[in-house]
Formats: sequence, C-alpha cells, structure tokens
Amino acid sequence: MPRRAPGRLRASRGRAAVVSTRGLPDGTAHALDGLDRPELRPAAVAESLSHWRRIAAMPRSALTDPHNDITEFVAPAVRDHLERAVRALDRRAARSLRAAVDPLDRQFEAKTLNNPRLDPAAPWWARRWWH
Repeated sequence: MPRRAPGRLRASRGRAAVVSTRGLPDGTAHALDGLDRPELRPAAVAESLSHWRRIAAMPRSALTDPHNDITEFVAPAVRDHLERAVRALDRRAARSLRAAVDPLDRQFEAKTLNNPRLDPAAPWWARRWWH
C-alpha cells in the first residue's frame, strides 16, 4: 500500500478554526489557542488587553486618587495576565502582543509614580501609586 505524502496527511487532519478576537492578531490568537491553557484563551487575553487599554486611557486624576482600587489592584492584575500571555507565547507571537501592550504601558507609567516602599523585585506595574 502506498504511503501518503506528509503534506496530504497534514491537510487531512485539518486545523481547528480560531475565532478572530478583537484586539489580537489572528496569529497571536491561534498561538494562544495552541497553548491549551484555559487562563490564556484568546478571548481572555483580548479582554485583559481591552481592560488595560481602558485603564491606560483613564485621566491622571482617576489614577492618582489616593487608595484607589484601579491603581492598587485592578491594573496590576490585568497587566500580570498580559505578561503571563506574552511569556507563554513563542517569540514571534509574543512580539505582536507586546507591540499592543507597550504603548499602553507607557501611558499608564506616565500617569502614575513609582512606589519606593514596595518590593523592588516586583514588576514595575505592581509598584505604581498615586501622586
């Protein structure tokens, strides 16, 4: 019996369709889907990216209110999720996600200050506070 050509074999298996997720390039969404990690599904990462976009766009006055939940809890949790996704992806897929996150990081960083009292080993976004 003749052997099937590798290309035909791969084509017969088919690929699972990745639903296009707003805010994520299709290649990145496909790479996230391939990780098979429930917390890093394309929709969850796209939602975190959307939250990070909204947080970064907030006015400085909203981010600098003393003891606000956004700067202290929400922003670090959302940014941690995005960082886990970037680190889990291969270099090529991570590049496009990083390109979407970096300008938002700069916006958030410009509107908040470093808290020198927090652990310097923590990521920069977990050490931000109000003015």
